[in-house]
Amino acid sequence: GVGAGNAPVLICADANLKHTAASVVMSKSFDNGIVCCSEHNLVAVQSCVQAFKEALEKQGAAVLSEEERVAFLNVVVDPARNRLKPQVNGQLASELARQAGICRVYPIKLIVVPSEKVSEKNPMAVEKLAPILSLFTVADEQVGMQVCQELLAIDGLGHTAIIHTYNSTLIEAFTVRMPVSRILVNAPGTQGGIGMTSGLIPSLTLGCGTFGGTSTTDNVTYSHLLNIKRVAYYTPPGTLTLVGRMRSFLKRKLLPFHG
Repeated sequence: GVGAGNAPVLICADANLKHTAASVVMSKSFDNGIVCCSEHNLVAVQSCVQAFKEALEKQGAAVLSEEERVAFLNVVVDPARNRLKPQVNGQLASELARQAGICRVYPIKLIVVPSEKVSEKNPMAVEKLAPILSLFTVADEQVGMQVCQELLAIDGLGHTAIIHTYNSTLIEAFTVRMPVSRILVNAPGTQGGIGMTSGLIPSLTLGCGTFGGTSTTDNVTYSHLLNIKRVAYYTPPGTLTLVGRMRSFLKRKLLPFHG
């Protein structure tokens, strides 16, 4: 089965910001943000956050001011549940912006909401099935990884996490620390997660493994639906063990003249 998404995106100091912004806007605006592996939370290092905001705006995102943020949340959040109103899901970013009185000189494709608190009480820290993203600013990549872990603990365990960097050490550390089934590197969440712009198996059904309480970490495909019949012949106990087969193989390969 599958689980909820809430993909955090770590934007490192060395990220290609033009590519990152284009990937984020293309991914999260596709189908108006309802794809579960799309970006949900941007976590940007302080040294590049201002340039990243500008890059997002050049791609058609509206990065909200504090005044706009308050007005927007008043429109899209259900105060009784402290979550996005169900009717917000899958709506055009331009329409949501219009309802909150937010205007830009360009067509709005995506709404980015600066946020500070990584908390279950923050409606911007959970899965958002709309063209809406939170933006957290962190001191450095290590703090950013911690924030990404905290966001996944709130929502999205086992699903997807994304990192934008060309530093192999950071990629490895991020991979080890994130409790998810798929790590995307410099890729758009939607298109990368379903295998269009990555080496993953093309699928719209994405497993979350035991992290997320599901049966597989795979991108589910036809092979998961096959009934495979296996024929097993009787083997007397102790005559053909896995260890025995390995020893026999190694002897043949490594010690061809062994008596």
